Amino acid sequence: MRTAPRPGSERHPSAAHPGRHATRAPAPPPAQARAYAPADPWLRPGTGITIAGYNIVGGLLYVGTRLAAPSGHTVEPALINPALPVDLRQPDWGGQGLDYWPSYSDIPPRSRAAYLAWLADGRRFPQAPIGYVFLYFYGLERRVLHDLQRDRSSAAYELPIIHQEVRRLLSIYGGHRAFKRYVGQFEQVLDMFTAEPSAKAPAPTRDYPPPLRLRAGLGTFSAQGVPVPADWALTWIRSHPEYCPRTPATRCATEFDALFSRRYTARYGEGLVVRPGRKEVTLDYRPASAGFRGVAELSLPGVPDVLGYAAPTRKLVALADECTSDLEAYSRYLGRVPDGQRSVQAQALLPAELVNLSGGSAGQAIAWARHRLDTQEFAVVPVGEFSAFISSPQVAKPAKKDVVALAQVLGRAGVGIEPDPRLGGAVLTSGSMVLFAAPDGPTAAASDAYQAATLLLHLAAAVSAADGDFDEAEQRHLSDHLERALHLTADERRRLHAHLRWLTVTPVKLTGLTRRVAGIDASQRQYVAEFLTAVAGADGRISPDEVKTLTKIYRLLELDPALLPASTKPAPATEPVVVRPAHPERGYAIPQQAEQTEQTEQAARPLVRLDEAAIAAKLAETARVGALLGSIFTEDEPPPAAAPLPAAAPVAGLDGQHSGLVRELTSAEQISRAQFEHLAARWKLLPDGALDRINEAAYELTGEPLLDGDDPIRVDRNLLGEMLT
Repeated sequence: MRTAPRPGSERHPSAAHPGRHATRAPAPPPAQARAYAPADPWLRPGTGITIAGYNIVGGLLYVGTRLAAPSGHTVEPALINPALPVDLRQPDWGGQGLDYWPSYSDIPPRSRAAYLAWLADGRRFPQAPIGYVFLYFYGLERRVLHDLQRDRSSAAYELPIIHQEVRRLLSIYGGHRAFKRYVGQFEQVLDMFTAEPSAKAPAPTRDYPPPLRLRAGLGTFSAQGVPVPADWALTWIRSHPEYCPRTPATRCATEFDALFSRRYTARYGEGLVVRPGRKEVTLDYRPASAGFRGVAELSLPGVPDVLGYAAPTRKLVALADECTSDLEAYSRYLGRVPDGQRSVQAQALLPAELVNLSGGSAGQAIAWARHRLDTQEFAVVPVGEFSAFISSPQVAKPAKKDVVALAQVLGRAGVGIEPDPRLGGAVLTSGSMVLFAAPDGPTAAASDAYQAATLLLHLAAAVSAADGDFDEAEQRHLSDHLERALHLTADERRRLHAHLRWLTVTPVKLTGLTRRVAGIDASQRQYVAEFLTAVAGADGRISPDEVKTLTKIYRLLELDPALLPASTKPAPATEPVVVRPAHPERGYAIPQQAEQTEQTEQAARPLVRLDEAAIAAKLAETARVGALLGSIFTEDEPPPAAAPLPAAAPVAGLDGQHSGLVRELTSAEQISRAQFEHLAARWKLLPDGALDRINEAAYELTGEPLLDGDDPIRVDRNLLGEMLT
């Protein structure tokens, strides 16, 4: 029997104050009650009726003397028969007269009195026996599952009202487990019948089977030929029983949902249009009322059940996997720093669509950079101002990865930095750096031509620093030549000028540079010198300023300036110097042009023919020069080939290298950062990447990280044992 505990002497309020909670006439003797019984037993919403002296308003009841249950075997349990006796003198406030499946026609007269009082009281008394609530609920079930399925003329009006009434009952009596279970399932039925394509998508769930409202809504989109909106597609994939979300999709649920929705819209516009199939949305519902005697088979005619269709599901899974992969680095960072969503480091790891350029530390850094640049092309700023956005009281000196993170965030806002560690630049801790406008966004990997150009600039700046003579004209001349000769992109040209600006405000020392140059053999030095000479002469002439710069470089390379080609030596006259005399040979003529010098007026240049094949050969060797000059700035010889890695049994789904590293931690409760880096190097892994990947595997297995701390790094021994088993 469904009953609720009855507190000591607590009585139904209608018993103590019948006039306040229910309107009834003076109690007749306990005999056959007489009242009006309508021809249609269903009282529509808002209808009132008087039964046994109780004035019951609101409708949503079955009242009459005859109505068969849907099964056809018994009287409808929810039918209130006014002809049956009601004992108004001793109402059954505790529900002792109710069995497990109560029926109004079978319960005692005193129980009918208490039930009618509860109805007249507004169906809201929290301590009412749950059997009375179920008896009322049976009528709502019948109306939705039986009557409105046979005559749908009133469905559009009544279903939303019944749905609202069910939610109200659940808010009052949801604490009763059985009632909550039955009403929760009934709500899904109502969702199925009231789903509208324009409505907001239901919340994702991992319940099985998926919510009826979701299946009905998706089917309605398909039946009407309407695209599936992004929020419905997200609920579709998150609720699909065959899709298993990985850690980034659960740990970073908000970011995953936003990224999925944006990329879904970018890829499919208004949404996927799903062709309807033959299978309709159906439901096997087990009613609470005994009047149905078993399972009620429900269906939505003309509404296909598309949730399990393979083709659209594959597309959604592919998109979800793509979003998950792009959030992996961000997810691993949050695994180490759970409250770090708004930090520069976290924003740098987010996909471009999700970066918040106006909030948090990243937004502050961007505002600072834009203020510093204002309308200028370049801005020289103290390194300390830049580092303030990525340093902390615990870590005063930012690591390279933090500098890279801030550079990435600024790049997304159209601001570049020099030197840039992503392109081989130094990680500065003091001095000055340069901000510059980079409207094309984040910098890609540096090309060989750009690397060669920056190295040559550095070489020229180092030479010029020796005598302090590196004026603006000489700077611009060299960078312009490098731009043209090395075929740099627009972004590389802007960055090259920023790098040159940084070189002019930074002390460039020859200490160490001379020693590195000494490691280049004579033939390589000669090759570098020849290449620089070819770059200088790429425009058909070599000016006195260029000869001056070449002379300095020759001396740094310990080459005799007398070895400069004769055509590069300055003539007594101030006219432009001819690289090669004119001869009738294959090539392209350089148009005559005039140049005004400091001591002469305009003078016509002699016709010059360049050997196109020779110049092309020189420029084609840019990569070789970049590699050669790179050796100047490399401290040590490349290490010898490492010995093959030992075999390691897999651990928690990790590959051989990471598994081997984990197995080497079995004897340690903590390990220093240096020791961990040594172990990572032994297994040919980057320390930070290895730390993230190992903790990711631990999270997927147990929900906790294996390694914690910066220096020393603590090892969770219990978790390690679980991973190794």
